[in-house]
Amino acid sequence: MIEKVAYILGAGFSSPLGLPVMSNFLIKSKDLYFSDTEKYKHFRSVFDAINELSVSKNYYSADLFNIEEILSIIEMGTFLEGKRLKKVFIQYISDVIDFYTPKMQPYHSKELPGNWVDFIFGQRGLQKDFGCFTANLIGTEYKEKRKNDYGRIVRTFHVNKIASRTTQYAVITLNYDLVLENYCKYINDNYQTEGEIKFNPQEDPADWAIPPLAKLHGSLDTGLIVPPTWAKGNNSKITPIWKHAYQILKEANHLRFIGYSLPIADSYIKFLLKSAVVKTEHLKSIDVICLDKDSSVKKRFDDFFEFDYYRFANVSVTDYLSPLSERYSGVRQIDESVCMNDLEIVHNKFMLEYE
Repeated sequence: MIEKVAYILGAGFSSPLGLPVMSNFLIKSKDLYFSDTEKYKHFRSVFDAINELSVSKNYYSADLFNIEEILSIIEMGTFLEGKRLKKVFIQYISDVIDFYTPKMQPYHSKELPGNWVDFIFGQRGLQKDFGCFTANLIGTEYKEKRKNDYGRIVRTFHVNKIASRTTQYAVITLNYDLVLENYCKYINDNYQTEGEIKFNPQEDPADWAIPPLAKLHGSLDTGLIVPPTWAKGNNSKITPIWKHAYQILKEANHLRFIGYSLPIADSYIKFLLKSAVVKTEHLKSIDVICLDKDSSVKKRFDDFFEFDYYRFANVSVTDYLSPLSERYSGVRQIDESVCMNDLEIVHNKFMLEYE
């Protein structure tokens, strides 16, 4: 039997790479604005609108540093006036996410070193950590080949998809960024591949051989950006993506949340999960990996789940990803392949500490 694992990614998943979360989005956007006030002059109207909200603090408690609360207040007013959130807010969100999404840095030399596995994704550290995770989701095999070309050794590197796996993966993300997609592009651009290495963003995830990817709030590469507000579900263009996520959740045997704190405002996610589980035939486990400084995150998940096989790991995203990355280190023999298909082994060993 093939096991199907669905990863649900929150903003905390991408934050180690420098991407903003809701609580620091405004501050990071101001850093960007003041770095080039001409290029980002349209931010000024966003900041002016936010400043106008300060009057609300005279009457109600309001966190005017949290972009979700800010835009929700603004959108409530426009919604009641029969309007939609102005395009400048959508552009503002898109520009900030695009700027802070890190660019893949290649290895500093034209030719990879002998311990090339350490530099499959260009650099060690976070770039490798996220790369190994992405590669395991898709299931890829890497191999160095050498041939003697008239006395000169020519090295080539090849990537193939692993043909048959006992575990398949899907991703549901609340993020707009292209972190996962950028790793796929890096592989396709830098290695000889048999077929494109990619996720499947289509609406029918029936075949998990190409990992389905559902982006609940839209994506930078499609131009569809749904602001993080109370009216998330009020956008008809996002409905097919939600149906995609619903199908993924119905088919999954295992759910894994990474960097997602289940905020109170995200009641729509709870309803999506509850609706899908009614149709789920064989859910075996629910794991949550999220840094929780004051135990509030765990309490929200504890209150939400009534499932015997639920585990919570109070750790950072990098704590979770690094053991997988460390598995692929050191010098390899020539013609020895590296199969990135170890996510289940590493995940289960990691989570044993939290049972």
